[in-house]
Amino acid sequence: MKKYDNIQVFRVLACLGVFVTHLSPRMGATGWAAKAANFGASGVYLFFLISGFLACGSTDIAPDCERRGIFTYYAKRLFRILPLYYVVILYNMALHGLLLQDVPPDPAGLAWLRYFFLTNAFIPGPDNFWSNLSATWTVSLFCFFYLCAPLFVRLIAGKKGTQDRTPEGKVLRAALLYLAVLLLRYIWVGAGLSSYMMAFYYLHFFVLGMLVYALQEAYRPLAAALKFGVFALALGGLLWLSGAGNDYFTMISWIFAILILISGRFSWRRDEKGQLCYAARVIGVLDAHSYAVYLVHAVVIDGIALLQAHVNLTGAAVLGTAVVLTAIGAYFARRLIEKPAGKLGRRLVTGVRI
Repeated sequence: MKKYDNIQVFRVLACLGVFVTHLSPRMGATGWAAKAANFGASGVYLFFLISGFLACGSTDIAPDCERRGIFTYYAKRLFRILPLYYVVILYNMALHGLLLQDVPPDPAGLAWLRYFFLTNAFIPGPDNFWSNLSATWTVSLFCFFYLCAPLFVRLIAGKKGTQDRTPEGKVLRAALLYLAVLLLRYIWVGAGLSSYMMAFYYLHFFVLGMLVYALQEAYRPLAAALKFGVFALALGGLLWLSGAGNDYFTMISWIFAILILISGRFSWRRDEKGQLCYAARVIGVLDAHSYAVYLVHAVVIDGIALLQAHVNLTGAAVLGTAVVLTAIGAYFARRLIEKPAGKLGRRLVTGVRI
């Protein structure tokens, strides 16, 4: 898969935004500082958008690939996100189920099965413990999108052997798909079913990333951004006139889309020896550890919350502890869990005939 330097930067920013959002309450942030930190929550939706973008650029699920490519795509995605996810779940089971024994009852009776079978994208949780354990609520949404991604890529690409496989045709189909899933979201909410099949509520963020990819492939950066800007203004006006309204994060996602399009040709410069600049190398390291930071930081902050129940910590102490422990935890999570799991996944893929 092609590497996009601008996507690396945005993924790091998304990760840092989520980190800051979760950390600020523990630091006692109030007023404008708390409001600024809360903006970091939009990093989750930037992650969704990036996932959709990269799915379109995956050679494994290219429009004309064979079934083996789809199997490879699924295997890579599952071995990328699930091993560390299950380690976090097992840690929480040990901490809350065995050690602290503070697990609240689950009226639905699913309890830990919610997390083992990734049901929280489909079945509502009665409280925060059962709906978002250590900030893992998005993992089931990612898995749902990855399951749908090969179908979406083919819908956007058009029929093989026809003349509608032009870049402009792909943009049109991606826009129609985005409108369809956005309409699905409003229908689902209007029917009062948003707690169930939560994936329908968030799917449009992923498909927006696919539209951004199609635009970037079809037009120059500024032209693509302008075309999308007009599309977003028209769509926003239509939603306003219809009385459906528009939520804050959907509009923020449109801004993210424009920024990604404008920076589409951004590239790190290499020196005469072919070496990347220092900033690019730092971003590369942070990007490689972004998923580990995404899951590990929540565990660290939960631990800080437990500590604060017994010890009075200053904001600086909370910040320093969170940064250091998250960095250490993400490093070892990447080294001991993510990399071995990725190697195992590649071995299984190369060893299976389809």
